[in-house]
Amino acid sequence: VSTQSTGTIHCSQYYRLRHRKKMPVVIYCHGNSGCRLDAQEALNHLLNMEISVVCFDFSGSGNSDGEYVSLGFFEQDDLEAVVEYLRKNDQTTRIGLWGRSMGAAT
Repeated sequence: VSTQSTGTIHCSQYYRLRHRKKMPVVIYCHGNSGCRLDAQEALNHLLNMEISVVCFDFSGSGNSDGEYVSLGFFEQDDLEAVVEYLRKNDQTTRIGLWGRSMGAAT
């Protein structure tokens, strides 16, 4: 996913092995000094309820572009880009958010 302000954001999406074509999605937003791998805590809970999980590295974190973390200010743009991508995706019915620390503040 690309943003106007910082560049490329690296994302991962998880589904159950057998899943419906259209399903709800929860976007997991990691905390400061974290990355998209932190979503592991939510995966079992959500996948068992047949909810897909999208996690991403905020700009300046993990594998995403960006020089620094702004503790939520510019990370809003990253989250908005992921939401827009999912809204255009024909497989998403509803979108929820799960945030940890800085991710919850974003």
